[in-house]
Amino acid sequence: MFILIIGGGKVGTYLARGLIKQQHEVIVIEKDARKAQLMTNLLESDVAVVGDGCDPNVLLQAGLARADVVVADTGDDEDNLVVCIITKKHSAAKCIARVNNPKNKLIFESLDRDRPVVVISSTELILNMIDERVNASNLEPLAKVGRGGLELVQLRISDKSPARGKRIADVSLPRGSVIVAVDRGGGDVVVPNGDTTLQPGDDVIAMIKRDTRGNVCAALVG
Repeated sequence: MFILIIGGGKVGTYLARGLIKQQHEVIVIEKDARKAQLMTNLLESDVAVVGDGCDPNVLLQAGLARADVVVADTGDDEDNLVVCIITKKHSAAKCIARVNNPKNKLIFESLDRDRPVVVISSTELILNMIDERVNASNLEPLAKVGRGGLELVQLRISDKSPARGKRIADVSLPRGSVIVAVDRGGGDVVVPNGDTTLQPGDDVIAMIKRDTRGNVCAALVG
């Protein structure tokens, strides 16, 4: 199959690598020339095309009309939506889109009832692994990941939490611990970065090493 990927970040790069190993034909469109070159070096294959994936001419020149699958994998939901619209107009390809904000999922799904876009929300994938309530004092894992002692856990930020009002970058988490989502209730789920400020009532979902439970609890709960 011929797969066209729009977005050459980490996910796009790893996806391209896996597809190439499966003997698929792959082209990745990336508007950042530096990222495109890094991908070429990493994959040792000339699969990257430098250009704006929201430009129909760029997509058509990359082979959109003959694509079997188009993957919209930029970090911007609006750009991914544009890619899907152009794909539906110029190709019979199956369209797969990454959605960063779960609230936008319905927009993608409503584009084409006959040939619906396959929508992947990393936030929902994480939340589907989480039980409704977790006893933070015992810090029971929501899920165990792989064989390396990694766990997915959830903790509530309270008014007395030492992390209350702090940016994630300023919270002293143990090495190897990563906050992967912040659930603020009412369907407002944030995929955070270092500048995200933790607020009372936030449910923090973190990937941690099993032997750092105590330190993680101390940093986030107190």
